[in-house]
Amino acid sequence: MTPANPTRPPGRYDDARRRPRPLGVAAIVVLAAAFVAWVLWAALDAATPDVRSQLQSFTVVDESQVRVQVQATADRRSPVGCTVQAEDRHHEPVGVTRVTLPAGNEDTRAATAVVRTRSRAVTAILVGCRLDRARPAGSAHEFSG
Repeated sequence: MTPANPTRPPGRYDDARRRPRPLGVAAIVVLAAAFVAWVLWAALDAATPDVRSQLQSFTVVDESQVRVQVQATADRRSPVGCTVQAEDRHHEPVGVTRVTLPAGNEDTRAATAVVRTRSRAVTAILVGCRLDRARPAGSAHEFSG
């Protein structure tokens, strides 16, 4: 025969003491929402770069140089520094130069530069552009090889 008032093993059945409190659930929901908002903000900020740029054109002048035209859109008050690389037929870098687009009256501006190469290049690529706050307008560095 079983006792009239059986005792249940503790923690095995739904005890009111084990239910989450509404205040705790609300805190977790608020923290999760804040985290998701931060992730969205960071993703959108990264998706809108300070500089948008493209290599407009390039011309292989001869065995030792390539002429390139770069265009960038950025805050008109800041110069933009761009790195351009010339490559040979094996996609190996044969020359690199830095082009500075000075601050001016327009957000979109263009510049032409010559990339000196150690051997004949067949293409040029724009490695990237960024705001050039630390460098005075008009300065450039050139690298070969």
